[in-house]
Order: sequence, then structure tokens, then C-alpha cells
Amino acid sequence: MSTGSRLLIVVLGVILFAIIFELVRRRKFREEHSLLWFVVSICIISGAFLDDVVNRMAMLLGVGYPPVIVLVFLTVLLILSLMYFSIIISDLKGKIKELNQKIAFLEYEISNTGRELKK
Repeated sequence: MSTGSRLLIVVLGVILFAIIFELVRRRKFREEHSLLWFVVSICIISGAFLDDVVNRMAMLLGVGYPPVIVLVFLTVLLILSLMYFSIIISDLKGKIKELNQKIAFLEYEISNTGRELKK
């Protein structure tokens, strides 16, 4: 890998890391959700220097084109992150439904209390 491409990958990883850090600092991204993206940015930065490791893995696995291993790794990482965020969304959807039911129940009790006071 050329020095220019390594530098580009490192700069992109550092930019991603800085964006995530700034979002966490401004409280627009929660810390527990940001850890996955910090790991992704560190993987991007370290990926610029691990081409020898990728080549060795490709030889061990019998893969003829070593960048395929990186693409497979990134695809699996993205699928896992999508599953993680789907779990979070499902949990939040259940909590919202529960809160809506509690609000409806409280509104019903308030309206009944108002009717009893008018009598």
C-alpha cells in the first residue's frame, strides 16, 4: 500500500473519531452507543498499517484477492452494528408503547376524578 493511501485512510479514521467525539461532547450521541463507532474508527486507522496481516490471512484462508477479507470483515461489522441498533430501537419502541398506555390510563383517571368532583 502506498504512503499516500495509508495517510488518506488514517486521516479518514481520525476525522470519524473526531466527529464521534464531538457528538458525544455535545450530548447528541450517547456514550454507550459511541463505543462501537470508536472501535470502527480505530479499526480504520489500524487498517492502514495491517496490510501484511491481511495478506497473511488471505494466504492462510486461500483467498486470492486479500482486500476481500477486509470487505467481509467490514460487512460483518456493519451487520452486527445494525443488529445492535435494531435491538435498541425495538426496546425503545416497547418503552414508548408502555408510556403511552400509562398516559392514557392517567388521563382516564383524571377525567373520572373531574366528573366526580362536579357531582
